[in-house]
Amino acid sequence: IADKAIDEYRPIKVICVGAGFSGVCAAIRFPQRIANLSLTVYEKNPDLGGTWFENRYPGVACDIPSAAYQYTFESWSQWSELYSSGQEIQQYLKRVADKYNVNRYIKLQHRVTEARWDETKSQWFVRVQNDGKGEEVEDHCDFLVVGTGILNNWKWPEIPGLHDFKGKLLHSADWDSDFNVEGKRVALIGGGSSGIQILPALQPIANKIDHYHHSKMWIASGGFAAEEAFKRNPTGGNSKYSEEELKGFKDDPKMYHRYRAYVESQLNVVHTVTWADSDLAKTSEKLFREDMKRKLASKPEVFESMDPTYPPVCRRITPGPGYLEAICEPNVEFINTPIRAVNSNGIETNDGKQRDVDLIITATGFDTSYLPRFPVIGRDGVSLETVWEDPFPEAYMSVFADHMPNYLIFLGPNGAPPSGSTILAIESQCDYMIKCIQKCQREEYRTMEVKKEPLKAFSGWIDSYMPRTVYSKGCKSWFKRGTDTGRVVALYPGSANAFRKMLLYPRWEDFTFSRTEITSKNVFGYLGIAMTSGEMDKSQPTPYLDSIDVP
Repeated sequence: IADKAIDEYRPIKVICVGAGFSGVCAAIRFPQRIANLSLTVYEKNPDLGGTWFENRYPGVACDIPSAAYQYTFESWSQWSELYSSGQEIQQYLKRVADKYNVNRYIKLQHRVTEARWDETKSQWFVRVQNDGKGEEVEDHCDFLVVGTGILNNWKWPEIPGLHDFKGKLLHSADWDSDFNVEGKRVALIGGGSSGIQILPALQPIANKIDHYHHSKMWIASGGFAAEEAFKRNPTGGNSKYSEEELKGFKDDPKMYHRYRAYVESQLNVVHTVTWADSDLAKTSEKLFREDMKRKLASKPEVFESMDPTYPPVCRRITPGPGYLEAICEPNVEFINTPIRAVNSNGIETNDGKQRDVDLIITATGFDTSYLPRFPVIGRDGVSLETVWEDPFPEAYMSVFADHMPNYLIFLGPNGAPPSGSTILAIESQCDYMIKCIQKCQREEYRTMEVKKEPLKAFSGWIDSYMPRTVYSKGCKSWFKRGTDTGRVVALYPGSANAFRKMLLYPRWEDFTFSRTEITSKNVFGYLGIAMTSGEMDKSQPTPYLDSIDVP
């Protein structure tokens, strides 16, 4: 019999990688709910914020309304716009971090370079490069949590001669805020979410912009909360909250709560747009096409080039405020001819035409392979990269990977619901992780690892579901790791509400557990002397009277 109270829990050490929305959420909730916890959050950047710190290009904003892109437990009523800028979102996250004093757990400019499972100690050993001091340190933990996100490893496009250019070369994810674009001749390569935001931001100040874009794509005016967007702005574009609105929100938190619920409900009720041939999918396609054609009336050739052959949402849709309008301006040339090469003065296209520029911006995206940013070596010396290369990245409930005990992933494979708020998905995963760690701590389990059969069954369920969705249609998307017809790896097929429900009640039967010394001979060893701590020190002898569930 272990000489311990039933609720006297052993120390648990957790390392979290990344201090964006996921890492900050963990730094708030883990200490709140996990007893006897030691937590360290390693962040490679000089400040927290994740993608909202790294992306500083002109026009950077979220394509989810501000009211819905925040923690459920920390509503900020003073967003300046319906769709907030990246800088404003980062400030929100920093404000939340300060309020809950999570900076004490975060080590900035600490880049994780390797994580290796030690079977004898049942711990992860993590190598970390302290970029501030130029030294490498090693740390260890019982549970390793990865919150590095999906799109955070940018890369240059593979264009011949790109680095022969003698002017200024920028990537949207590595922006030089000191460079003055005013009056410059600009080449903007790419028409994904970043390019769509950069063009209307630079068009008024640049001398000329050559916009290289040959993909089919949808611009969804109004975005995911179209009802509110069009109510506020007849074009469906972004809109500022008035001083009167902001004062009303601040003075009456219940009113703002109702407004937030109203906006967020618009994201949740549109999930059937992801179902192939659904009424909502057909209606959306008709409305989006008519709106695009109307806005591009002065340049119909652009509409013909852009008009998609696949349904909306097959690729990530964006409201694109001002994008189509900017294309129609006289100082913007829309170029759908493929690029042959970049040279010292500018860009040559396949038709032999040379266009000289002062600045080339590549808004061409990120590494979408889903492979880990650093080597992760799990049980039996198996690397996560090897596990995920063949046949594809997969994770049980999007959280647990094969051969990786005590390894938990935020927004892992198939962990991003296509409708609803991403922040709700992050909170749901955070709560799920806490329950897993609590179980191991409470019942004296040293490790937990998902069994192969339920892991494969979960992937099988996803693969059975996807053919009924628009994602199975032919469109090249980062959802499918940059392919046209590959497996959908990024998305959970259901709604954010369904994702939350799925994670509420962990299926412990899907895991293999190993025991600590206390439970090594008898699984009920964790019961100890069968008294509570509050009884033993008389601090809380009647806890059941403190929180009564009154019928």
